[in-house]
Amino acid sequence: MTESFEIDDLTLWLGVLEKIVDSSTNMVVITDAERRIKWVNARYTQVTGWTLHECVNKRPREVLHGPETSPETLATIGSLLRAGEPVKGVELVNYRKSGEIYRVSLDIEAIRDSGGRICAYLSMQSDITDQHQRHLDSIELKRRLDVAQRLARLGRIETDPETGQPYWSSEVFRILGMVPDDRPRGFDDLLAHAYKADVLALQLEQPWQCDTGQEVDIEFRVEGARGMRWIRCQGIPRAEGGRYLPPQSWLVQDISLFKSRLEEKRLLNERLNELVQERTQKLEESNQALEDFSYALSHDLRTPLRHVAGFSELLAEAVRRGEVGECLRYCEKISQSAHKMQELIEGMLAFAKAGRQGLKLVPIPLSSVIPEMIAAVEGTAGGKPVHWEVDPELPVVQGDPVLLREVWLNLLDNAVKYSSGRERITVRVGWQPRDEGWEFFVKDNGAGFDPRHAHKLFGMFQRLHRDDQFKGTGVGLALVRRIVESHGGRIWALSSPGEGAAFHFLLPFCAGLDDPTASITPS
Repeated sequence: MTESFEIDDLTLWLGVLEKIVDSSTNMVVITDAERRIKWVNARYTQVTGWTLHECVNKRPREVLHGPETSPETLATIGSLLRAGEPVKGVELVNYRKSGEIYRVSLDIEAIRDSGGRICAYLSMQSDITDQHQRHLDSIELKRRLDVAQRLARLGRIETDPETGQPYWSSEVFRILGMVPDDRPRGFDDLLAHAYKADVLALQLEQPWQCDTGQEVDIEFRVEGARGMRWIRCQGIPRAEGGRYLPPQSWLVQDISLFKSRLEEKRLLNERLNELVQERTQKLEESNQALEDFSYALSHDLRTPLRHVAGFSELLAEAVRRGEVGECLRYCEKISQSAHKMQELIEGMLAFAKAGRQGLKLVPIPLSSVIPEMIAAVEGTAGGKPVHWEVDPELPVVQGDPVLLREVWLNLLDNAVKYSSGRERITVRVGWQPRDEGWEFFVKDNGAGFDPRHAHKLFGMFQRLHRDDQFKGTGVGLALVRRIVESHGGRIWALSSPGEGAAFHFLLPFCAGLDDPTASITPS
């Protein structure tokens, strides 16, 4: 009677155990020592589609395995079971009855009899298909995020919620030209690559300790394997104990391209401003030239015309009176006025031509040009000897040969003309190199001028001496100034009354010469 009760009691407990196993969320498989299936729970049938009747006495590989089941993983499982070792958490690809793939995490324990021999195996399988897919989706999402961040040159500094350790995303390493590693790296490690001056500015600012807890947005330069890069860092300060601490998460963006575009735009704007200023200056010069011409037309050209008209009336009266001598004198006055007007018109045309014609720049050896210009003006000294002092080894300059000859001709002619009152005329021609180019000068021992009026010398039709003292139109020096400035140079004059005058002008170095001090020595 007692024995019957014990058997019934055991049967009851086995039934209870079976119901518990059947209600499990894991698949349970019992095989014999030869790995033939003897029993499966309901969950197994739900997942695989195989019933106990269909798979009993079959080995798991006959119903569950397929092309994508890893032979290496199966070999590992077989090796562990043969050695009597348990299988723990091995992931395996299986196939449902329908042929659909699913993935399991597999645990297998050996069941031994009282003699220690393996008589069966208990297999617990967890369906991790969805979990594995989420893992794959997470990996793919991270990959796409990394690609997007790389395209945007955007990296991250994050803090691992489990370990509390900060780490850099791969893009931060790429910005610095470093190989990614697993070492904990935070914002301070990024600042270690920053320029010292920028770090100093950041330390003075302490942006994350603001009372408002507003977003931190800072830019600074870093030095990495790829050279200098501009980066922008953004983060939200975290509140703790009534104060704000540095952000735990940072966005790190490479803005070097943006900065370079800003610099290009700035340089372009500067260049455009320079062009506007240059054109404005040229427009002002053109307006000034127009004013000079207007002045000449209204004043300088009217003067000889008035003389012609006045002396013509006097000539007519003298003809009626029959005074031949007076007629000849008035005719001479009319001729002089007409000649004066012709000089003014020719000067105006030369000045206008100098402003219109383009420059034909070539190397010009002044050692051969100066003697030619000296010979051209020696005849204007009225028979007086001229003592020329010319510095040796005059340099080669770059310019328009026709226009630069006009410069030298005017300056040398003026030096002789305004020294004609001296018993002995002395003219010196000299030069010296400056940082910005060649400086030349023509110095005479003539009448000189009041330095307070030096600014008038280079204006159109401006003269500092009366016409009865020294003949002239006031065009020559204005023409010289325009030619020198069109070559990128400048001109100025120094003098005192009665002590002669020195005219200096500067021309840029000759482009294309290996040695800026190169010169041609007269033969």
